[in-house]
Amino acid sequence: YLKKFDELEKVHPRYNWHYKDCLTQAQVVTEGISANTALENSYNLMQSFIQAVETGNTHELKSLITSKDSIGTLMHKTLLTFKYNLKAVLNGAALPYSNGCLEGFNRK
Repeated sequence: YLKKFDELEKVHPRYNWHYKDCLTQAQVVTEGISANTALENSYNLMQSFIQAVETGNTHELKSLITSKDSIGTLMHKTLLTFKYNLKAVLNGAALPYSNGCLEGFNRK
């Protein structure tokens, strides 16, 4: 589960023994992703992707899926899968239907 950056704690720092300092959740995430450009791009792309799915913004989704940013190999594979199934991904974001019941039935 990827927590939205807006929901991270930004006011009350807590001691982080990895950094040996008191930092907020937002500071820890910012420090962590700034270590690698591909990681930072992947994180930002995923945050934007979640936002676009929640709002049903299919134009933004299509733009994110066809993004040319430098991202990690696993994120690249994910985007290729989304690009291959672009129509289904866009319909899934735009339409209010869910196949959750069917998936639950299939698992049984």
